Amino acid sequence: MMFTLEQVSWPIILLQKNSNELLRLESLPDWFEKTELLGVLQDSFIIDYCGDSYLIIEDHPPRLQCASAQLSLGELRHSVQLYASQNGHCCTSKLTLNTIEQLFEIVAFIEQN
Repeated sequence: MMFTLEQVSWPIILLQKNSNELLRLESLPDWFEKTELLGVLQDSFIIDYCGDSYLIIEDHPPRLQCASAQLSLGELRHSVQLYASQNGHCCTSKLTLNTIEQLFEIVAFIEQN
């Protein structure tokens, strides 16, 4: 089943293919503003606020499908640890992630600092 960005629960986190970068996006206009210079996003993942994972299968217009294997909190924690470390935060191994809401809070905190 195919999905569009209008159908996901906003805000979302973009987990770019072959990158440790995470990008929190608040709305559809935010998506278009912040992703236009990122290049090809096909095969990247979107995690929505309900915790559902989507694979980007087309860039223009963005078309998604539910990830065949949903990203676990453990996988997301690892991604956040790498992202935090890349952005100069230390002791990332102590970072915990117990809920999807915490994922969004942590990414927002990293982006602000």
